[in-house]
Amino acid sequence: MHHIFFSFVVALCFGTRWAVAALTSGEIANSLNELAQQGFAAKELVLEINSTADAGPIPHIYTEIDTMVAVVLTDVKFMVNTPIITDQAEEQDVYEGYSNFIQSLLELMDALSGSAAQLKSINQTTKNRVPSEIRILQSAVDAYFYNIIGLFPANSSYNAQANNQKAQVDTHCFQAVWAFDLGYSNGNQATYQARSKSYVHSRWMKRGSL
Repeated sequence: MHHIFFSFVVALCFGTRWAVAALTSGEIANSLNELAQQGFAAKELVLEINSTADAGPIPHIYTEIDTMVAVVLTDVKFMVNTPIITDQAEEQDVYEGYSNFIQSLLELMDALSGSAAQLKSINQTTKNRVPSEIRILQSAVDAYFYNIIGLFPANSSYNAQANNQKAQVDTHCFQAVWAFDLGYSNGNQATYQARSKSYVHSRWMKRGSL
């Protein structure tokens, strides 16, 4: 079902003929902070399941992730015409929202990594489903972060800092996937990393390509 959901969202981004409007910096900052709240909520849910060993709420993890993916892809669609931010106060607002969302993703991935053994023991389908959800989320936020970083002037300190934080998310996502399949060979690790990089460079998700 989650593959159908993701395919629908991608098709929506490709196939629609909407009149694309630019998001304001305030709207972007608000969306980032709302996404961060969802990320932290998903983390707390994972930790609760790990603590109680109750498999019942596991589908809610997927719902939280799928919702974040949908919001992120919608924002990417509407950021195409957003100009580079030149006002310092607006830069700071967007960067703070960006950092907040980044932190929520790092904590979510750490929670998934630390809970992998428990999740697999109470529901064996998580062994494949959770890594799949992580990859979908990672590919979406890669595009999202690419667009947001592009809003900061190239000589801005926020640009460099945001790039460094984006790299941390990539690392934590890989570690979370790895935690759910410790049987990966080195070759499979390389395959996953190469696939992740290909997501980052997908043309449909890059700023200005829609």
